[in-house]
Amino acid sequence: MNCSAPNKVLPDFAESDVILVTGASSGIGAGIASLLNSLGATVIASGRSQEKLNALRNDCAEPERFHLEPKDLLDEMDALPKWVSGLVAKYGKLKGMVCSAGIASPMPLQLMELEKARRIFDINYFVPMLLAKGFCDRRNNAGRGAAILFLGSMAATNPLRAQVAYTGSKAAVVASAKGISLEYSSAGIRVNCISPAEVATPLFYGFSEELGDEAPEESVSGRYPLGIGSPGDIAPLAAFLLSDQAGWITGQNYILDGGYNGCGANW
Repeated sequence: MNCSAPNKVLPDFAESDVILVTGASSGIGAGIASLLNSLGATVIASGRSQEKLNALRNDCAEPERFHLEPKDLLDEMDALPKWVSGLVAKYGKLKGMVCSAGIASPMPLQLMELEKARRIFDINYFVPMLLAKGFCDRRNNAGRGAAILFLGSMAATNPLRAQVAYTGSKAAVVASAKGISLEYSSAGIRVNCISPAEVATPLFYGFSEELGDEAPEESVSGRYPLGIGSPGDIAPLAAFLLSDQAGWITGQNYILDGGYNGCGANW
């Protein structure tokens, strides 16, 4: 996945800027990890698929600064802060972290299943909160100027139908990000969210498949005057928010929606 852009437009990072990206094996996470690497950062890419991570590293600009840490984040969730500490011991203190791993599944209220809903909240909400707990330990981050970026969703503020659990999990992330930004502002740690609308990723296509939609991009195209998004539409803002250029920005939620107009939003 090529999300590179001219350095004269986007910020530069140093090799000493170590940034952890979860959900990096595909979709938005992969796009962000690839772009950060091309801008000079040392990237720790985590995802469930070793094969996809290998392919991403082979395709990135600087493979020697692209480290793979395959992991199922639902495995021993309570130990995630210690996992972050282990990465720091291996690669150095973290300048940034991107929590991009997530899942979505159609769930109207009358079809809500507690176990399925809990799994959505585990990966979309509790995992990033536990990762943030590890990151905000002063032994694990680079100090003033360190930054966390959560991937929220437009659904948190403008939900479609059949998204009860998903919408709730992303709304919780956005609200908690604001709280964390206030709690750690005195330490100089910045915390922000990007909340995309529908982006052409495996998550989008998987959700559409569960709905029985065989032509998902055609089905949603009327909602977006600028067309459906791609990971390359999200990655540049992510890089900016992680950089020192965004040094006075924290506690914000940026909605990227391609001019969403709500037409046909009947799921």
